[in-house]
Amino acid sequence: MKTGTMGSGRFGRFVVVLGTLSLGLLVTGCEEECVDQTDCANKQGAPAEGKRYECVDNRCVQRDIADAGTDAGTDAGTDAGTDAGTDAGTDAGVTCADLPHDAKLGTLQLQAGFTTAESVTLPDGIGALTAVPSGSDFKLYGFNGADDSLYALGNWPVIASSTTPLQALIPEADKGAFPSGYLTNDGTRLLTGYTKFGEGFPGNVLVYDTVTPAETRYVSAAGNFSAAAVPGAFLINGVGLEGVAGSDTAIYALRTDTRPFQGSKLATFPVSGAFSGYSAVTSDNVAVLGYAASDTSTSDPYDSINYLTAVAPAVYSPAISGETTFALTNPNAIELYAKNDLQGVAGFGKGVALHRGTFTATQDVSRIELTVGGITPSTVTAGDLTPVLTTSNTCTNVVTMAPMGEDLLVGVKDKNGRRLVRLQQR
Repeated sequence: MKTGTMGSGRFGRFVVVLGTLSLGLLVTGCEEECVDQTDCANKQGAPAEGKRYECVDNRCVQRDIADAGTDAGTDAGTDAGTDAGTDAGTDAGVTCADLPHDAKLGTLQLQAGFTTAESVTLPDGIGALTAVPSGSDFKLYGFNGADDSLYALGNWPVIASSTTPLQALIPEADKGAFPSGYLTNDGTRLLTGYTKFGEGFPGNVLVYDTVTPAETRYVSAAGNFSAAAVPGAFLINGVGLEGVAGSDTAIYALRTDTRPFQGSKLATFPVSGAFSGYSAVTSDNVAVLGYAASDTSTSDPYDSINYLTAVAPAVYSPAISGETTFALTNPNAIELYAKNDLQGVAGFGKGVALHRGTFTATQDVSRIELTVGGITPSTVTAGDLTPVLTTSNTCTNVVTMAPMGEDLLVGVKDKNGRRLVRLQQR
């Protein structure tokens, strides 16, 4: 075990965060829609069946896939999902069709210390997921990138996408905006968001009340890239929040235990020029808060490093209630991870799961145990990076992750379709 910073790697090309650096571009006044096809998938979700994105003159264009047998398509609203079932994915002369696929995990290999439980079909179009506790069960909700709407999926493990959406994310007045692609809950409410082109990267988060839908509301939240829930508040990784003066890339808290909801700037990033990153919360409420910054070791302006920090409830809870701001540096936070291969994070029991790889291929899913200090409750101790799922090919890829109690739901995609698999610690 160790407390403090994990080693920082600086290699490869990171699929830059916030719509592939869209925040950094837009804040500086650039109106380009994309710099490559990755931007298009991040901003607009999955292309139509049989189509792929191209970035032409900095605009996203859908074109026919010339050879569907070799294309790796992306999955709406997910973390770098690919259709590896149609990718060669292996050494020359061997295709994915030739390899045995496990009924649950495909060609992904489960590592020691973990086990699989139920596996179900992941409904078409559903990318981001969240599991809301309901007695001893969990109600699942999903975001469908095909129509940019929230759906109830049912109680785990009997899930299916309803034909009637709960709520469209983007109102008519903002049609053409870009879904942020995350979905989280505080036990009662769901939170997701969208952003638009324009000065300050305007946007809103939708707070959907599952108990009293009439109390659903939008809250202005510029540049909202990711979010997670802690008791009494949503933590939003973005550029601004309704009721908070100024505009700055930071972590914002939206208190839901007050009426009306109350916003404040919760935490600032430790480097200048940072842009938003990933967010997650463990089952014992350690907040994992991320940001990204340009990789100064390369000449490519789009190469970036994704950083993750961990903050104990004893640090962020009084800051939320007192509407004060702290920096994501020691002793308030410890750095967990700093590399260019991060594709998504999710709480996994008393730890955090990291989906690593590239936009088109999963490298692995690994986990870091996070322990809150007993004598010093403001201290978080991080364990080693432990592999959960590994792979030697690109035939099966992770397309989404979501915490469910102490367990982790992992969405996978391969030649046999899309599945949602429940992973547990032994």
